[in-house]
Amino acid sequence: MLQKAITVIKTTNIFSLIFNSVVIILGIVYLFFPGYSVIWNIFGYIYAIAIALNFYQIYYSDRRLHLKGKAGGQIYVLGFFYLIFQSLFVLFMNFGNMFISITYSNLLADNIYSYLLVSVGFFGVFIIGLIINVIILRNQNKPDLWIEEYIIKERSFLEGSLFRKILRILLIISSILGIVAGFLSSFLIIAGVNSGRVLGFGSVSISQLGESWGLVFISCSVILIKLIRRKAYPYLFYPTLILGLIVSTISFLPISSTPFVIRDAQNGFDEAFNPAFNGDWKAEITPEIEEYFLEKPYYLMQYYLGVPPKECVIIRDVPFFYGSQSSFEVDQNISLFFDVYLPLNSGVGLPGDNSTLIRIHGGGLVMGDKGISNMMQMNKYFAAQGYIVFDIQYGLIDTGSSDFITPEYRKGNFTKEDIIRHVGNFTYFLADHANDYGANLDSVFISGGSAGGFLASAAALMTSNGTYSDMFSPDLTINGLIPYYPANRISVEDNPFDNPGILVDENSPACLIYHGAQDGLVHPEVSLDLYDRYIENGNTNCTLILMPFAGHASDVYFTGNYNQIFLYFMERFLYLFH
Repeated sequence: MLQKAITVIKTTNIFSLIFNSVVIILGIVYLFFPGYSVIWNIFGYIYAIAIALNFYQIYYSDRRLHLKGKAGGQIYVLGFFYLIFQSLFVLFMNFGNMFISITYSNLLADNIYSYLLVSVGFFGVFIIGLIINVIILRNQNKPDLWIEEYIIKERSFLEGSLFRKILRILLIISSILGIVAGFLSSFLIIAGVNSGRVLGFGSVSISQLGESWGLVFISCSVILIKLIRRKAYPYLFYPTLILGLIVSTISFLPISSTPFVIRDAQNGFDEAFNPAFNGDWKAEITPEIEEYFLEKPYYLMQYYLGVPPKECVIIRDVPFFYGSQSSFEVDQNISLFFDVYLPLNSGVGLPGDNSTLIRIHGGGLVMGDKGISNMMQMNKYFAAQGYIVFDIQYGLIDTGSSDFITPEYRKGNFTKEDIIRHVGNFTYFLADHANDYGANLDSVFISGGSAGGFLASAAALMTSNGTYSDMFSPDLTINGLIPYYPANRISVEDNPFDNPGILVDENSPACLIYHGAQDGLVHPEVSLDLYDRYIENGNTNCTLILMPFAGHASDVYFTGNYNQIFLYFMERFLYLFH
């Protein structure tokens, strides 16, 4: 029995060593040659296999190690190091990629700490795994490395010195808290749409970072079952094992659903837009233009190591509205600014042809800002495709609270009508200064998330409907609306300042909608209502991409599975209707 177990450990160790080495080597190659390629999708699967082998190796070999031997003790301790750092490092990668995506500068010097987080997070666990592999390989034939399981003394997980007892207790408490967090995240992934506002805020990072949280919960589970002996504490061991498997499995549901999301999104896109392009929208995109687009809707490796932001020219903090010059008393104390992202070569030969893309940040109309709150990497991406991207501010309702993101000079006692008027002020400014930026006003798209999605819907639909056209410059031709989980109030049927969707008609611009199926802050019914109004008015140039298991703001991780998929369709939508 012992020999059979040792054979399994040796075989697993060889495969683990190979996969850890391959991941490290390919990871280094990726750092020098990053990008969107099917090759890196294969790399992503190699990464997943390496992680799985490491987990199996750490747990299975632990049951046969002679812990009082030098090598056995080293492997045992390193196993805990691996599990602890796996929980931390995978989140390091996510935070590093997030920081890179919300930074104006693309220079390495300005992002060095973010890139270090990504690199340490990626390579750290595989280096520890490789060390474990080498120690096992060098000592695997020594008899003092292994011990028969049946003669292991059943031990309490509180045995040993005071330091070891404290360490074990801390590990157990931390891991239990991790499993509890996993249980809560599982609830949000399965039933978050009914979770309410408090948990709705908490769900923002859950589904789009599902792979990372899944690894965290697996690590917590393995730590616990390593410390809790199966035969001594079966009433603790098996519930821990089962609960750990459940929360980890649920955490992987978002990434597991990716093929089905892509299929449904593709079908919906085809159904909505094929009729507008002689039955085949794909024929409108030439191979030369296709070169600028994502080849596939999802690249697994980009989730972990990210992709460098595209290069463009950024002009920051351009003023477009001074409240002191406004005829509205409520505006007197505010100033509003925008950032503009421009293509490097003035848009010549690029898909966007200098079309205008106005992007509006979210924040419940009470918080947030351009820049850090509004997906700068997305702005850079489309500027590099030839779009003139404007990231704009608007007045915010002053609730008396403050945060480090939201500028105080934007706050006032505003109504929704005032805030929509501020967006309109920008359109008038843009009409007067379009030539300064080379912006094509005959091809304008408006996009925003949450409250920004509400404002984008209001600006696009009020302009096209004509009812409130005086609020917006008539010199802008709105070709497309891209609202992300728009915070419209569908219960209001006679007030477009609460529900701009009631203005949808046959002249409304083409529309591409994003929404998470488990959004606890803005119910998916809001986007379904907007989509249905398009169809009911005979305007079929609209599709809704509903992301299963996704909560609110599930697109903010740029290389997450949800944002990658939507980006694939959004870049094609913009080109088709530009």
